[in-house]
Amino acid sequence: MIKLDHLLVAMFGVLLVLNGCLARQSLGVPPQLRNECNLDNLDVLQATETIKSEAGQIEYWDHNHPQIRCAGVSVSRLVIEQGGLYLPTFFSSPKISYVVQGMGISGRVIPGCAETFMDSQPMQGQQQGQGQQGQQGQEGQQGQQGQQQQQGQQGFRDMHQKVEHVRHGDVIAITPGSAHWIYNTGDQPLVIISLLDIANYQNQLDRNPRVFRLAGSNPQGGFGGPQQQQPQQNMLNGFDPQVLAQALKIDVRLAEELQNKQDNRGNIVRVRGPFQVARPPLRQSYESEKWRHPRGPPQSPQDNGLEETICSMRTHENIDDPARADVYKPNLGRVTSVNSLTLPILQFVRLSATRGIIQGVRQARIQVVNDNGQNVLDQQVQKGQLVVIPQGFAYVVQSQNNFEWISFKTNANAMISTLAGRTSALRALPLEVLTNAYQISLEEARRIKFNTLETTLTHARSGQQQLIDQIVEA
Repeated sequence: MIKLDHLLVAMFGVLLVLNGCLARQSLGVPPQLRNECNLDNLDVLQATETIKSEAGQIEYWDHNHPQIRCAGVSVSRLVIEQGGLYLPTFFSSPKISYVVQGMGISGRVIPGCAETFMDSQPMQGQQQGQGQQGQQGQEGQQGQQGQQQQQGQQGFRDMHQKVEHVRHGDVIAITPGSAHWIYNTGDQPLVIISLLDIANYQNQLDRNPRVFRLAGSNPQGGFGGPQQQQPQQNMLNGFDPQVLAQALKIDVRLAEELQNKQDNRGNIVRVRGPFQVARPPLRQSYESEKWRHPRGPPQSPQDNGLEETICSMRTHENIDDPARADVYKPNLGRVTSVNSLTLPILQFVRLSATRGIIQGVRQARIQVVNDNGQNVLDQQVQKGQLVVIPQGFAYVVQSQNNFEWISFKTNANAMISTLAGRTSALRALPLEVLTNAYQISLEEARRIKFNTLETTLTHARSGQQQLIDQIVEA
């Protein structure tokens, strides 16, 4: 029966691909792809590649096959063994998944969202973690003072974004740019089949499925396209360890641990010991649709007529006024954004902008890291120069004095997801995810999460007056 279930799900996935292809044809397929949309001879497709990890494997269908490429999607099957953890990953395209077998818990890190889950009891093992790091005492204690003042005498409690139970039969939708992790809590493998919509308008890269990993490393490489021939590292791997240490206010040795350079466990790792994450009890076996929608299904909003929208919309917004700043720190700088929420006409043109100022010479160092964890740019930038940063690529800006910039983004509500600081992806992850992902102690994970209290702009921890625009993914 298990094999039959897998076969049915795989066949259903192919049907989804074909329907997607037809729908895209009605909207217009790019000229270079029209010859690939030959629907006269269809095949039953099998997974063509398997990437194995310490506690599971990922199987891929060839996204370059004419049928799959015509549909503009990528299909994969994730198998997580008992006690396995699928490390935090995000894509530049929307993703929908179906749980074929098993049960577990999953979490998402959505840019800009708050940490709504918190432990009710102080973390166990904190003193042990502190003992293990005794030799690093002086440097670590300086970076922890601010957080320790917040904690007071109540002990440390982990905080992270929402965690949900998943089980057989669930459909899971993941928005682009949301980091996603899964842990198998059952007594059998957790099997999930997924479809990635790489031709969706929200994907501004090419039609190759790209995996952006916050943790782990894969010596076998990625899947398909140019990623297949080289090992895949996590995004932190491409940064200078000194920069990571300054941004997270940790020592360089711990920053190097985040890069997983000597970690060959792959993208699904085995958790050693209990996996303690704040989460509500498992829901009831059956849920009624009446409970989900007590007043019936939600109605679709009606659009206003053009005479009530275009003709009356404002066409400009000032973002150079310090009083308009979204992020502001005296003697450090400010960042101001405009999008369709603050200027509705941007919803129609699908563009937005950000203005940034780091106070003092008009020169700065910028580092950019791609989805393979490789540093693709590390240069000084000056007035009048242009830098193009692809969607999902991470970057950091350093300046010792004054630096100003303007960013244009090809999305009406473009968002950033910081990798260091109070609203960062690392801060929003549970401690247990960090300790297992990077093979570090609870105390080290706590320092990574909480040593940097700022959100976007921060001073380096050293005595130098070096300023850092936090690591973000565009």
